[in-house]
Amino acid sequence: MRGIRHRSGRSLVVLSLAAFATAAAVLAPAYGRAAQQSVLTDALSAAPASAAAVTVTAEGSADTAEAAHQPVGDTQSVVNGALAKAPHLAAVLDRPVGTVSTDTSVTAGGSRYAARLAWHQGACTHLRITGDCAIDAEQVMLSDRAAAEAGVEVGDKVSVRPAQGEAAPRTYEVVGLYTPLAPDDSYWGNNGFFAQAQSGGEGAARLDAVFTGAEDDVRLGDAVPVTLSVAYPLRPGQVRLDDVAALRGELGTLGLALNGFELQVETALPSIVEDAAKDQDALARTVPIIAVPLVLLAFVVLLLLVAALTEERGPELALARLRGYGSGGTIRFGLGETLLLIALGAPLGLAAGLGAVELAARSVLAEGVHVEIRWPVFAAAAGGLLLACAAAWLAARATLGRSVLGLLRRVPQRGTWRAGVLEGVAAALAIASLAAALRDRSAPLALLAPAALAIVAGVLAGRTLSLWSRVRLGLARRRGRLPAMLSAAQLSRRPGAARTVAVLTAAVALLTFSAAAWDVAADARAERADDAVGAPTVYAVSAAHPQALVKALASADPTNRSMAVVRVDELYNNQRVELIGVQSERLPAVAIWRGYDAAELSALAGRLRADVPQVAEVGGQLTARVSVSVLGDTPARIGALVSSPGEPPSVVWLGRLKEGVRSYTAAAPACATVPCRLVGLAVARVTGETGPVQVQLSVDELRSGGQPLPVRFGATAAWRFLRDRTPNATVRITPGPQLGLSVTSADQGDVLVSYLDTPEELPAVLAGSAPSSDDPEHFDLPAFAEAPQSFGVLEKAAVLPRAGERGLLFDLDLATRAASVTQGLSDASDLRYEVWAAADAPSDLAAKLAGQGVRVLRTETVPDELARLGRRAPALGLRLYLLAGIAAALLALGVLMLSTRLGAGDRRAELAALRITGVRPNVLRRSLRRERFSLIGLPMIVGLLVGLGAAALMLPGIPLVTVGTAGAPNLTGDVFGALVPGLALDALPLAIGGALLVLVVAVLRGGRLVKQATPELIRGGGR
Repeated sequence: MRGIRHRSGRSLVVLSLAAFATAAAVLAPAYGRAAQQSVLTDALSAAPASAAAVTVTAEGSADTAEAAHQPVGDTQSVVNGALAKAPHLAAVLDRPVGTVSTDTSVTAGGSRYAARLAWHQGACTHLRITGDCAIDAEQVMLSDRAAAEAGVEVGDKVSVRPAQGEAAPRTYEVVGLYTPLAPDDSYWGNNGFFAQAQSGGEGAARLDAVFTGAEDDVRLGDAVPVTLSVAYPLRPGQVRLDDVAALRGELGTLGLALNGFELQVETALPSIVEDAAKDQDALARTVPIIAVPLVLLAFVVLLLLVAALTEERGPELALARLRGYGSGGTIRFGLGETLLLIALGAPLGLAAGLGAVELAARSVLAEGVHVEIRWPVFAAAAGGLLLACAAAWLAARATLGRSVLGLLRRVPQRGTWRAGVLEGVAAALAIASLAAALRDRSAPLALLAPAALAIVAGVLAGRTLSLWSRVRLGLARRRGRLPAMLSAAQLSRRPGAARTVAVLTAAVALLTFSAAAWDVAADARAERADDAVGAPTVYAVSAAHPQALVKALASADPTNRSMAVVRVDELYNNQRVELIGVQSERLPAVAIWRGYDAAELSALAGRLRADVPQVAEVGGQLTARVSVSVLGDTPARIGALVSSPGEPPSVVWLGRLKEGVRSYTAAAPACATVPCRLVGLAVARVTGETGPVQVQLSVDELRSGGQPLPVRFGATAAWRFLRDRTPNATVRITPGPQLGLSVTSADQGDVLVSYLDTPEELPAVLAGSAPSSDDPEHFDLPAFAEAPQSFGVLEKAAVLPRAGERGLLFDLDLATRAASVTQGLSDASDLRYEVWAAADAPSDLAAKLAGQGVRVLRTETVPDELARLGRRAPALGLRLYLLAGIAAALLALGVLMLSTRLGAGDRRAELAALRITGVRPNVLRRSLRRERFSLIGLPMIVGLLVGLGAAALMLPGIPLVTVGTAGAPNLTGDVFGALVPGLALDALPLAIGGALLVLVVAVLRGGRLVKQATPELIRGGGR
């Protein structure tokens, strides 16, 4: 202990380095475990709450599903009893929410509406109610907007009959009007309670859910199908890694147990956990490999430090031998202090490693994740302790085995064959890992390539410095250059110089690779986040149909800083194609599109809507001026095919045809409030007739509201016979100033001729390969409707916002027009509605959308997506690699400082002797600076080149953002471009700047030894 106190500074360094080695060993199991838990927690938290929840359902009439007609409390008792045998599952589930609902037709204020009649457990606590909460039988609550639509007030009566099944109508009293406090809250599940729209089936408008005070009020009769559900929300933070296997088994057991009660279990929990397992497996493979170089570097540095300290104690060890210490006593005397310090450093390193992982968990991992103290952590700490003891023994072994005379002379030993063997092992490992990287960069052995190359580069740099110093010594001696000769002599004769260079080179290479990898991955994550979100903020919403969303958004955001978007997936030739309809005029102000600036987006938006025909809007009355030249024996009539927003096309029959020129007029009640679009003409036999239809006519003019409609009679591509309705009919269309129609049909259906107020082909931007290989520029593909839509490719893009590398983007209005010619979009359940908002869009846009009847389901932002990607397996692994690189650099800096401190007294004495012989101080300063520059500059240059080379080799083939997706193939520019610091403080420029600062400070401070090397040192004035 006296020796430790006497050498307190050096003892502290040994203690710190031993603790560091143990902490590095502990990082792998502790950080890996925390990162895997973070991935699991993130996956469960990011999943829709209704998907992660365990929902027990029963649906049907009393005959087909008796369980659906049982009280919710009885169902909960059955489920709770089954959960009692599934303790792991029960521990992660929250309190259940029961629901009973059925589709109904509600009559209020003399009008009929479609609505969901529902009892939802605890609903009143999640509603803002005007009036009273419905708590008794025959009491209901309507939403404020539903009451306004139906003209209902508190105290009124409404009549309800089932939409399916037979049951007598029931009358309920409206005791309260509600507004949901948070319509997108997971409490409401995916029941679609708040989906008020103009179309709800059978031509009636749909109201928000009508909530009853008693669940039996929803069960209108035994023949009426009802849906009973009991949802058990998941608590993501309670699901631990050790629970996953048990949860899978208990979910299966729960499903089997409830099947006997005619109850079904619905949950996406197993698939969510399965997706998270891919990242967890990647972390399990990569984290230990990332930690290995740091542990090895700590081992090497500890070995060098102990060797230098033992060498410095050579006279003490010789004196111990002279005083009668045997071999064992000398070893205990020389190595006992070091081993004691290593043993004391182990618990400190364990605590430091766990503390570092806890800090990482609190700062970058998912909320609620903490370090877990498990047996692998203690095993790793014990391994680190044994490794540190082995390093100390190997470092001191050569010195302790020397003779007394050798210890007193303190002549540095030459390298032994053992060092050559270790260098050979490192070279073999580098070759093996490099070969593995060339085959598969994501292989575990390949991930060791950067570290192995760094070690080999360090060894080669050390040997190169020694050889070059010997050559330069001879050259300087012949040329008489004293500063160069002095610096070369020091570097060639000091074995510690080569070791220091090896450590510095390896550390700089590791830091360079890890910093370059982090910067490139950070850029890749930023690009992926922009591509995945598509705009600063995206709201996933529920809407009745595309036109309803556009109308609601126009009222919610008059600033035009947001746009309506409709998406749909189509499978074409066994390939998934993402179709995106956008409001082109708002695209430049809202979208984030990689590779396009604002000017290019503006030009593209104009091309997406170039030459758009004017819509022919039909009001409450429609008139057609028609000239009939041929009329068969069967009386026929003419009609106009019109499309109300969201509704299927319907025919407004204008009247029975008569020969000659006449005007035919009819009312269009469906178009009186909201204008309809003219989407075609119809010819059919008069009701009651069965004979064949034969008509030849021309349509001279169409008028509505006293104004002629802008119909393109002369556009050949605008008129198309819909053959699927009457496949055997013969129809000839003659475009011109007047539209000529010749119809002959014995089919029973109406002969329909569609009118397109869109281009023949929708202009689109294509990413990825074309769906059709026959003509990649022009192809047909189902879009918003079931009928194929023709597309023409304006240009090809590398990626599309939110669609990635395969998709099709086009104008929303044109696509909606084209689809509504053949079908109504209210029933298109595969359409996904979104609102993309710019950064300066109204901050309360979500609330305004809710006020317009558009429910916000979830919100996505670029920063949130970027943070989520930062917690995926590649980012977590690269973050550990960056920390390892920084730690390696700090270790190397410590080695550099120690190399200048150890033997500093002897060096000052040498310099003092040179001054006495007549060497000028400025010559000594120049020689010291040359020496420092070579000792530090060479490792920095070699390490930088090796690190960048390793990055250029490895990064294109390893996942940077998500598991299973390799980095960008064109990566060289990104890696070497990071050398130029921009406004952003990236890791690689900061690392290079720090290295240059160390070099400058070390060179400038090299002259301080000359000032301290005074003649008094030689005369015995002190060292």
